[in-house]
Amino acid sequence: MTPRVSIQRTLFTLACCVSLSAGAFATEGFNDPGYFTISEKMLNSFKQTFPDAEQVRWLESTDRYTVNFKENGILTKIDYDKDGNFISSLRYYTEKNLPINILCRLQKKYADKKVFGVTEMTSDNAVEYYIKLEDDENWITIKSNAEGNLQVVEKYKKAP
Repeated sequence: MTPRVSIQRTLFTLACCVSLSAGAFATEGFNDPGYFTISEKMLNSFKQTFPDAEQVRWLESTDRYTVNFKENGILTKIDYDKDGNFISSLRYYTEKNLPINILCRLQKKYADKKVFGVTEMTSDNAVEYYIKLEDDENWITIKSNAEGNLQVVEKYKKAP
């Protein structure tokens, strides 16, 4: 791995971490149990759904709770409404966690590109995948739905 790729991977990982934790600095008393109360039912439900969650951090805003955590190497951010209902989630991971149908289509259509990272966005009615690809000269972001329909949404030349 060249130093350039190593730096780019480090920056990507850092960007994911900052994105997951950015809200933490927006509210005084972040993760302070005395500042807000999450129902025991909601905490138990979270623990059952994500038994291997690590580095769990909760944030309360006016209309929602947000939990950031890492599980099996996947950085995750989930928003719940005040009643504990799922609103949306973001997950950051590598190509090995992509659904097989999407991975196969990517490998066929972009065989000369390497997957740098994946951002999965989930809401009640849709799952979308934003896959960052790279080659020696370009960065390309591909959007995919659950069916594997691929669409280029960004393309940038790498700096010389």
